[in-house]
Amino acid sequence: MTTMRRYSLLPLFTLVGVMACSTDAGLPQGGAGGAAQGGTPGSGGATASGGSPTTGGSQSMGGISPTGGTVNSGGTANSGGTVNSGGIASTGGSIGTGGTPARGGTSGSGGRTGSGGIGPTGGNAGGAGGAPPTTGIPTGYPAPTADNYAKCQKVAIGTNDACGGQPNGNVCIECLFGGTDYNASETTPTATATSEAGNYVVTVTLGGAAAGDTYVSAESTRGMLQSVTTTPGQSLTYAFVVNVRAMEGQPKHAGGPGGYPGLDLFFSGTNPQVSAIGYALAGTTTKPIMVYIASDSTTCDQTGGAFGGWGQMLPEYFGPPVGIANYANSGASSGGFGFWGDISSRWVAGDWFIIQFGHNDKTVDDAAVQANLTTHVKAAQAAGVNPLLVSPPARATSIPIGDQSSLHAAAAQAAATANNVPYIDLTALSTAWYNGLGMNKTQVLQAYHAGGTDQTHTNLAGAEKLAGLVAKAIKDQNIGLAQYLRQ
Repeated sequence: MTTMRRYSLLPLFTLVGVMACSTDAGLPQGGAGGAAQGGTPGSGGATASGGSPTTGGSQSMGGISPTGGTVNSGGTANSGGTVNSGGIASTGGSIGTGGTPARGGTSGSGGRTGSGGIGPTGGNAGGAGGAPPTTGIPTGYPAPTADNYAKCQKVAIGTNDACGGQPNGNVCIECLFGGTDYNASETTPTATATSEAGNYVVTVTLGGAAAGDTYVSAESTRGMLQSVTTTPGQSLTYAFVVNVRAMEGQPKHAGGPGGYPGLDLFFSGTNPQVSAIGYALAGTTTKPIMVYIASDSTTCDQTGGAFGGWGQMLPEYFGPPVGIANYANSGASSGGFGFWGDISSRWVAGDWFIIQFGHNDKTVDDAAVQANLTTHVKAAQAAGVNPLLVSPPARATSIPIGDQSSLHAAAAQAAATANNVPYIDLTALSTAWYNGLGMNKTQVLQAYHAGGTDQTHTNLAGAEKLAGLVAKAIKDQNIGLAQYLRQ
């Protein structure tokens, strides 16, 4: 199986739809629940898989904040204003299988993985306790069927955000497994979307009679598999987890419509080849280990393809049983994030919690940011959830990259050290990546940033690069999630 990156040759994206980094407004996202990994955490050991799945649940109007108070129903608006331009980074290469976690989370010998599934040729797809297999069907996942694929249809690129970011000449195959009513509201979910939310376990068989290149995305331009190249007659089966929320994209944000209810899959490329799909709500034996993300517009699920947050591309790098629930929202700050209740009401012991803030903390100092981050870290630890602190990506205001102290990487590192949790210095990693590209500022922005001019927000190509950088850091540092990175 040969993979190649989907965006490296894309032309400049056209700005459409979403405008990044507004302040928080409207109702919080509801129904994102679904089944999450249960069990009792150890000090880095395995978690159990018990407990019953949910099918989405009702919309959360606040929930309990990490400090014990209630969160406002509309979320706390960020008083620091919107993020302006900036950048991203990544090594761009594929990610390996990782190693034994140094601290926190599930261990390589205990956690459930995608092992034991049957590969496309009928052989064993992986060994217990190791990294998830690249191909195959994990135990309990539904077998892909041609009948499910028969529900799909070809549509034009960009139709109701279908296959966002792809060149107009590419093929887009849309598969709607919930409903066909597209919700144009930017803040309010429909009752159907709320009832059909949850964590879905999905299998797809790619390949066919002709040679193919197939990129798989879900929901609102969320990357699930990097482009898969198949030869004529070749067939490969993959599995992944899709977190379906009542509002696609950001939890709430002007310019980001609610989208379709239920599970939505998209296959795109110059000649995508698909033959079968399987999907089901996660159950007792397939409960995912969820990775919840709290952050801002540099990380969130952006809609339409012009902008891209690295959190929406992170699922490309993880196999079952990991699922990504990205609650990042434009304008959010370390002291003004309105979705703690949505996350804390859904996480269970053994899950993970990625926290990245700094771009919208321009009016406060490092000490205040460190205190805010510490509050959220301790709330996760008290629930048996594994926190992972990440500093913000650098702003590409100049090449070489200038001073980035306003992003509060020092505060994130201090909070991680004081609480003995993993930390990824994405500010430093992205700075090094930018400076090593051999490009001037104009070239960097045109290749990796929204509209070719935005100095803070990436396009999907930049977001994928940044997600790859985060995944590589997880592997290199032997953070507990490393065992679930795709081979």
